[in-house]
Parts: sequence; C-alpha cells; structure tokens
Amino acid sequence: MPSIGSGDLSGKKVVKKKVVKKVVKKKKQDSQEAQALKTLKPTEPKASPQPEQPPQEKPKEAVAPVESPQVDKPEAKKVEDNDAPAAVQQPATPATKDSASKVIDMKHPHTGRAILEEPENLFTNEGREVTARVKVLGADVLHAVNVTWIKGKWNELTKGDRFEMWCHERTGEYFLKFRHPKQVDSGVYRVKAVSQKGEDECSFELKVGPPVVEEHKIEIKKGYVPDEKDIERDVDFRNRLKKVQKSINPLGSSERLKKTGHSLTRFDIWALLKTASTRDYDTIAFKYGILDMRAMLRRVSQLSKASTKKCPSFTQKLPETLSVNLSEKIVLEAEVANEQMTVKWQRNGEEITPGKHYQIMTKANKRFLIIDQASMADSSSFSCVVGKDITTCEVFVQAPPVTIVRGFQDIQLMSGEDAEFTAEMSSEAARFKILRDGNEIILNDRFKIQKEGCKVTLNILKCEPEDEGFYQFMTNGGASTAELMVQSESVIVRPFSDLKVNFKDTAEFFCEVNKEDTKGNWLKDGKPIKADDRVQIVESGKARRLIIKQVQDSDQAEYKFVADDHPACSITAALEMTGGHITVERKKVPPSIYLDHTLKDRAIVIRAGNKLKLDIPISGEPAPVPEWKKGPKLVEEGSSKLRVRSDTAASGKYTSLIIDKARRTDSGDYTLSLSSDEGNESATFTVKVIDIPTAPSVPQVSNVTAETCYATWNPPSCNGGCPIKGYVIERKKTKSDRWIRLNVEPLSLLDFEARRMIEGTEYQLRVRAVNQVGLGEASEPSTPFTPLAPCTEPTGFRVSTTTDEAIELSWLPPLEIGAAGLDGYLLEQQMVGGNDEKWQSVNSNSNLLSNQLAKITLDKLITGKKYRFRLAAVNRAGSSSYSEVGPVVCAAVVEEAKIVLPRHLLKPVKVKVGEKLHVNVPYQGRPKPQLTWTKDGKELEDHVAIRNSLDSSVLFIRQAERWDSGCYDLQLRVGDDLVISKIEVAVIDIPSKPRQVKLVEVVGNSASLKWEEPNDSGNTDILGYIVEKRDARSEDWFVVYDKLRHKQCQVSDLVLGNNYFFRVKAFNEVGVGESNGTKDSANIPKEKTVYKKPDYAPMDFRIKPEFTQALNGRRIVENYNGTLSCALKCNPRPKIRWFKNKTEIIDNPKYKMTQAMGIVQLEIRRARVGDAGTYTVTAANELGEASCSCDVTVKEIKCITHICHVVLSPSAIIQKLFSALSKERKLRLRRSS
Repeated sequence: MPSIGSGDLSGKKVVKKKVVKKVVKKKKQDSQEAQALKTLKPTEPKASPQPEQPPQEKPKEAVAPVESPQVDKPEAKKVEDNDAPAAVQQPATPATKDSASKVIDMKHPHTGRAILEEPENLFTNEGREVTARVKVLGADVLHAVNVTWIKGKWNELTKGDRFEMWCHERTGEYFLKFRHPKQVDSGVYRVKAVSQKGEDECSFELKVGPPVVEEHKIEIKKGYVPDEKDIERDVDFRNRLKKVQKSINPLGSSERLKKTGHSLTRFDIWALLKTASTRDYDTIAFKYGILDMRAMLRRVSQLSKASTKKCPSFTQKLPETLSVNLSEKIVLEAEVANEQMTVKWQRNGEEITPGKHYQIMTKANKRFLIIDQASMADSSSFSCVVGKDITTCEVFVQAPPVTIVRGFQDIQLMSGEDAEFTAEMSSEAARFKILRDGNEIILNDRFKIQKEGCKVTLNILKCEPEDEGFYQFMTNGGASTAELMVQSESVIVRPFSDLKVNFKDTAEFFCEVNKEDTKGNWLKDGKPIKADDRVQIVESGKARRLIIKQVQDSDQAEYKFVADDHPACSITAALEMTGGHITVERKKVPPSIYLDHTLKDRAIVIRAGNKLKLDIPISGEPAPVPEWKKGPKLVEEGSSKLRVRSDTAASGKYTSLIIDKARRTDSGDYTLSLSSDEGNESATFTVKVIDIPTAPSVPQVSNVTAETCYATWNPPSCNGGCPIKGYVIERKKTKSDRWIRLNVEPLSLLDFEARRMIEGTEYQLRVRAVNQVGLGEASEPSTPFTPLAPCTEPTGFRVSTTTDEAIELSWLPPLEIGAAGLDGYLLEQQMVGGNDEKWQSVNSNSNLLSNQLAKITLDKLITGKKYRFRLAAVNRAGSSSYSEVGPVVCAAVVEEAKIVLPRHLLKPVKVKVGEKLHVNVPYQGRPKPQLTWTKDGKELEDHVAIRNSLDSSVLFIRQAERWDSGCYDLQLRVGDDLVISKIEVAVIDIPSKPRQVKLVEVVGNSASLKWEEPNDSGNTDILGYIVEKRDARSEDWFVVYDKLRHKQCQVSDLVLGNNYFFRVKAFNEVGVGESNGTKDSANIPKEKTVYKKPDYAPMDFRIKPEFTQALNGRRIVENYNGTLSCALKCNPRPKIRWFKNKTEIIDNPKYKMTQAMGIVQLEIRRARVGDAGTYTVTAANELGEASCSCDVTVKEIKCITHICHVVLSPSAIIQKLFSALSKERKLRLRRSS
C-alpha cells in the first residue's frame, strides 16, 4: 500500500517530501563521475519519530546549495537527505562557474540565446527568505527583454506579499525573492525571457524544508512562524491596548481636567462646572455620579444672579457653594446686621423644621444650620431668609464611587457565534459605560445591552472578525477589561501532503472540507483533471479524494485542490514515483478519529427506550488507547447502563459506545479521547434522547354559547426534547368515561373553539401535546361547564342627564333573554385620561344590578372628568356583549379650554423700569377652570399679583424691575384638557455707557473714533449712538451725529489749531444712556499755506459754424406773419445770409432777419402766395461755412359771396364776416327769390 502523508494547516511541524525533477540518464557516464557518486551514496536511514517542537523565530537566510542536474533521481534523493541538515546548520558553498556553464551547454547552445546565466537550484527552510537570479542579454531602450517567472507549467507569479521582483537594466540581471516561503512552495519554477530575437526559457527547483529550531530564541507556540499579517495583528493588538489604557484615567480624556483633577474628597464640583467646557459635562457627570446634569447646570447659572443681589440684612452671607461627601457634617453660617432679627431656614424654598436631622442654633449675630450626617437628599439649595432679604448656599453631596463586583471575562469563539459579556456593580442606581478599544459602543441590531438590578449584560450577535478587540466596563469607581477573539472558519479542515509511491501502485490524495455542500476542482500542474477509468474523483460527505491507479511516469506533477467560491482556499502537493524496488515503511502516525458524514453537528438523536450503538473508526501508530467520558465523568467498560467496547477489524480499528434502553437522563455530551506516544486526539458528541411531551395545563373554558365554547391552555413544561408539533383536544360528558377527539390534525395554536355540543349537557375538555415521538400525556380535565345561550346586549343604553357631580344612565332590556333567563346587569365605568384606565364596577361589592332596574344615577364623580360606561346582561350562561356609551363629561355645561391672546401679547411685552406691568389674558372653559401662572418654570414671587375673573386673568406688577423679565406661562386646566400660553415680558431701561471709546486717527481737520457696544443694552435693541465734541478751551458740548448706527465715525470740519474731546452716548427706545469720552484730545494742527497761481496756456475758443437745430418746414396762412428759426454755434460771430429759391434776400422790408444768443430767425410779414418756396440760411466765418434749408408753403383763403361765383380778396372776406345782420338777411332773401 502507498503511504499517504498527512498535513496540518494549524502550523504544526510537518516534514514533507521534496519533488525531484525527472532527469534523463546519460547512456554513457564518465567513470570518474560514477566513482565519485558511489562515495557519496550512504545507506538511507529510517525515519525515526521525533516529538513535535515549536519552531523558533526564523534565522538568518542561508546560502542555497547547488545540485548537479546530471545525477539520477534515486541517488539525488539519498544525497539530499544526508545534506539537508548540513544546509540548515551552515551555509553551503555556491556552485562554480564550470558547473553553471556545463548546465547551459547541455541544454542549449550559447549562440542566439536570450538567457546568459540560468538560476541555480535553491534550498531553504520554512520562513527563511531566498532569492533566485537570472541574467539575460542586454537590449536597447526600444527593445527591452520581458522576463516572466512561472511555477510549474502555467502559474505565473506576480509581485505582492509573497514575492518580490526587481531588475538591474545595466547588467541585465533579474531577481525573484521568496518572502516567508512555506513547504507548499517547493517545486519546479520556470523563467521565460522574450526578446526581439525570440523566446528562451530555463527552469530551477526550490526546496523548502521544515522550520529550524535554534537555541537562545524565543519559542512560538505550535511551531508557528509569524508572517506579515500576524505581525500586523500584534501591532494592532498593542495599539488597541494603548487606547484602552488611555481611556482609563481619573477624569476622562480632557487634558484640562487631568491638570485640574484632585481627589474626590477635596474636589469642588462647583468650581469645576463653572470653568468646564460643554464637551466635558458628560465626563464630569459620569465621574461624580450626577444623574441630572441639567438641574446641576441650572443651579450653577443661578449662582451669578444671587451673588449680585444686595442683602442689607446680612453682614455675612452664606457661602455660595459647598461640596461634601456622603455622611459628612454640614455647618452653614450666616451673620445678620441686628441681633434681634429672626431668620428662617429653607431647603429648596420650603421651610426647615428643627429635628434630629436639622439643628438650628443662634449665637449673637450669627445663625447656624447644622446637619450631622449629610444624606443624598441634602444635595439641595439651602437659604437663610430675613424679610425680603435672602442668602443661598448650593450644597452638593458626593455619593461613594460605584465599584465593580464582577467584571468582564475574556471570550474566544468562532465566527458567527454569539458572545455575552456579564458584569456586576455594587449599586443599582449607577451610571456605567461600555467601550470597545477606548470608544463607546454604538448600539444596533447586533450589539445589545441589558440591565437587571446590579447585573449588566452585553450581547454581541453573530460575531465577525471585525468585532475583535478589548471591551471595557467602566464605572466611576473602577474599570474591567476583557478581550474578544474571533477565529475565522477554515474551508479546508484536513489537508493532504506530498506522496511518494511505487511504480504501478495506487496514489490517493485525501482532504476534508468544513461543509458537505462545498464544491471544488482538482488540478494537475494548473490544469483541470478529468476522471476516467484510471483516475477517480470521489466526494463522500466532507471527504474529497483523488485516486490514481497504476501510477505512471506522466503522473508525476503538482496536484492542487481549489474550493469553489473560495479561490484563496487551496491545497497543493506533489506526486513522486520511486520505482519498483523501493519499499515504503509505515510511519508512526498521531491518533485520528474519522467521523462519518452523517454526524453533521456531532449530535445523535434517539428516542427514549431504544438502544444506541455508536461505532467510531480510529487510527494511529502505535495503536491509541480510547477513553469515553460523559461530561467530566469517565465511562468504564462493562458498566450496567453504558457499555464501551474497542475492537480491531480487518480494515482498521474502531471503538464503540452502547446505551441500552435510553432515557432522558442519558442526554448530554460524550467525549472520545485517544492517547498514544505520538499525541492525543479527542472528539465530543452530543446525545439527545427524545420522549413524548408532558401534559399541558388545565384548559380554561370561556365564551360558552348554546353549541360552542372557547378553550385556552398553556404548553407543557417539558416538550420531550423536540419541538411541539401541535395539540389534540378531546371532549367528554361529565357522566361518561369515553373521550371524543375534536380535531383530526394537530392544532398549532394554544386556543380552540369546540363546536357541536348539546345545550344543557355538562361537558369537560382535556388537551394532549404531540411531537415527533408521538402523543403526549393528557392534561387534567377542565371544570365542568354547560352550554347555554346568554342574553343579547341591553338596548337603548344612553345618558339621560348630567350635572357637575352626577350622571344619569338609562337602558332597555335585551331583545333575546333565552332559556337561562336574566339574572341582572353588570355596569362598569372607566375614567378617560387617568393614570389607570381600568374598567371598574359601579357597585363596590361587584354585585349585579337588579333585572328590574332600567335607570341609575351615578354620583360622587369628579367634575370635569370624562367617563365611559358599559352595560352587559348576565345569566347562568355568562355575560352578554357590552353596550358602551361615552366619553361623557361630568358637567352641566361643557366649554372647551381656550386661551385667546390679544394681538399685542403675541409679541414681547415691553415696559420701562419703575412702571407698572398689567397683562390681561382672556380665556374660556367650563366647568371649574384652574389657572396657574409660572415664570420660567418656577412659581411667581411675592410682589407679583394675580387676579382671576370668570373670563380673564390679570398679572400685575406695581413697579417692574429688570429681574421681572422672562417668559410667563399661563396654564388653563378644564377637566383633563390642558392649555398653555406663553407671554414674553421684557422690562427695559436706558443702556449703559459705551465701552472703550478710542481716538483712532487724526488726519487734517478730521478725527476717526471707534468704540464698542455697552455691556447692558437695557434689555432692548440699541437704536443708535450720539457723538458730541468739545473744544478743550470750552465746557460746552456740541452734537456731531445725533443718530449713528455704526460703532465708528469720522468727525470732519474741525477748526485748525484747536484741541477737541469727544464723547459717545447710546440710546434705545427708553432714552439716552450715560456717556463715555476719549481720554486724549485730538490736536488739529494749523499749517501755513502759500498760494501760488498756476500758469495756464492760452485757450482757443474759436469754432466753425455749426447748426445745432436745423430749419423746419413751415405752412403759413395767407396774410399772416411766419417765422423760420434755427440754432447756431460758432466763434467768432459769423456772417448770416438768407436765400429764397437760391436768391439772396437783401434789404427787403418784407423780411426781418435777427440773430441773438445763437438763435437765427427770419420773419416773413403778411405772407402771400408768392412767398412760398425753399429758404436757405448760411453762416460763415474765418474757420468755415455751414447752411441749412427748409420748405415754406402759403395757404390761400377762398370765399364765395354770390351765385355768380365772385371771388373776394382776403380783406373783403374779413369785412363781410363782420358786416351787419341786416345785410345777411337781405342776402338770404335774394337767394330764395
């Protein structure tokens, strides 16, 4: 039989056989070389088992020895086995130049080759770096040589975490470095060089031995050599640990808090909160156990207000703040101005009564309040009051730190499992934090925190490798840290290793995967393997086998199994054929347990009463000793209940566990342990004995009708070890012993409606549970019941009348009463909006109302509350369904609560200091409205008066002060309805003086001023600033700016030679505030200036004529005057000439020519028809000439005076128009005749 090697991916030391490259023997060998080989051929020693030793840290890289390729395979193997230890202990000598050149001459001629020097065969140990070198022909830049490194026949290597590649272009040397090589990297590698001249390749062999253990080194567990990822994990581990240590400090992560931090007994919490940043509030609250941080901050904000208030009655006030520890003594001391004054001590506004806890003492003018042992309730505000004067001290009582009784524990689990961290505190009312690597955990669907009393649990569902880290549980009195380690599940559980078999023997590669449905492919030198008669691929459960029968020379190669969907999960090994004369001696093998694929989860389920026989195959050399345990208890052979037997069959060894007549108590975990000189192995099996379930609870019967009833029950206390499939319901008559099954299929619910029953017959029900074993025990019979038809619900249920204190209800009897009759009525009421909205019976003794009653009055109700009522008819069959009415308000008149704010109250109400504040708010609501005024969530002070009427509420302050500003809330409650209205009140005053008035700059006769806004704006917006100036020699101020919006200005037009002071006032809608002036005066220097008249060149104002406005055409009525006008600019004065139809007009009295102020005109007097034509004007001077023209038309007036068409002149027409009426009359008479 061939020897099957076993590998281990867990990092154990494994010695693998090397792949020997097949070399063709030379037919004729030199006698000297043969003689030399005989001297190197020792007898091969037998492999003796050695105990596993964890390897040390990887030593320095040794020089790889060079082997001659001319030695045949058996001889090379023997030499290699003897030389391997020497290579580990001391570096081997490199190969000579003659041997290297000899290899090249044997394979290829040197002429035309791209590879000049082939790489040497390499040998190293696991974890030691080794480098391969090849030299190629030099090439120019345009035709570079492409060098490729290949493992086997096709697996091309790439640069990455495992391999490093580089080259020297000048020398043509290429290098391949194996980083942290492993034994699986052993094999044949090829180098391919492609150049312009062609392609060339060569090969070399890498052999990786087991890790070397050297002395004086730090041991690593399980012989594991850390790679880069492990080193990164160690670095990450340390970084996380630093974060954890950094997060555990007295006062959080704030550097400022660390510098100011003191012990808890001496530290002043009030001083810390005054100066703390907002980002430190959470840290302070956690450290000092402050549960309500907002209330503490409100108390801190009130300190500044109380410190500024004057109290003439006290010569010595109480201290503002005080911090003490729990159970310490508190002494509060105040001194009054007069010894006869009487003081009152208050806690949170309530007067303190002297007793065992509080002691009040008087000594002369001093008043004392003494608390012997401070409690947590004393963390309050204590006040000493004399009349209207009050002095207050804020007291903080520090609780003792909360310690951790039981902290987190380290957890190690597999990926996908749930993790649970548990811690216990010394107090229930305590704050805690849970951090991961120094950062607070964010809760989600996977991270959940539960708190039960003092116990706190952190659950992490389905852990992933990313969840690894340190988890901290912190209180203000301690911290606990635990580490979570998540291991990723490996796809290949049991790998295979290299094989060395005889010629024509059978070789078998075997590996085991984690799941049965995991698929994979077998590869031979990188190529897929096809099954045939000689090569078989077997998948059985989790086992994956490759069987090669009749091994041949061609079967020598590298075989690889690659898991689908997990290309990174693969196993590689080599097959070597030794020849027909080499025998394989059985090695000593550690114990192994072979589990059948049917044991998926190693859980065995068996029914109670059956016999269990578990046969487990085992192996090992020498034979291991089996041992069975149930939990921690050892199972001895030959016991009466549990029997253990170990047998040896022809095919191997196995051990058996036998259980006769299994019971539920036999369930549990059984562990099989194998021990021998080669090691130990164990496996745990879960045996689960299932039985029928126990009886469910007694069924409860309700809703009984004439034919049906409704039954409910609880599941059984024990399900028999397997899930409940359903329930079987059975029924019988009380006087009979025969049970009738009511359902055919098991019922999965916990309720059932039984039907088909006879009215008036008494019945009982019982229930059985069913699981995969069978029908369980029956429950106890239910209480006997009789199917009867209940009454229908009452009709006409309504509210008759309502008052402020009572409600009257009325109803009618049910429509169907039934054979059982009517025993009475059940009336219940419910208050709507209360803390407990439960239905309560109207009668205190829960008795039924008489069946003759049809009306009832309910008194002693709360006015304004809403109620619901329901009524049911009751007889022997049970209660009918309810008739409901409501909600009904207990009030004679109901009016919805409503506050109607006037328009002027919707915006802030402003009132000046000293004036009265009168706020009238109308409202509506009945019955009994309740009005409450508050200011900023607190009760009103004594000087604020409230007057309420039927429809309005008035808030009145006789003399308003600045501290009366704020938000006033008016709450109106009518029954359960609550309405809140807010009114903003601002008491305003004049602003304070501006700050930092500065004289910025003086330039010429102007000065620049700058200032900042006042500290107090008067509780209203500043409208502007008034800037005034004063001469240093005068006391009078003059206003420069009366309303300036900006905080800077420029004062100009200052008198030269004078000094000026300036002051600024701010004003708002109330008035002008105080002024603030400059400390230094502004000096305006007076300079002497001498005017020098500049010399200007003479200017030429001459201009040639140009018409800026040309002549426009005119239409003149005959005998009327007309004027032609145009605009002209020129210098000197031009000569003007007028033309009519190109004929110059010279000294014609009919035309009048004028020229003045650049306007040139021609007036035509008493125009006639002959005056029409084209008129042209020209202007000329010594610089040039210009002209323009226009057309003039004359409209002729025609008039007919007689029938004979006599044409009159224009003057005659005018005379006729003004002739007497008598002439016109005569003319009409003539026309008529």
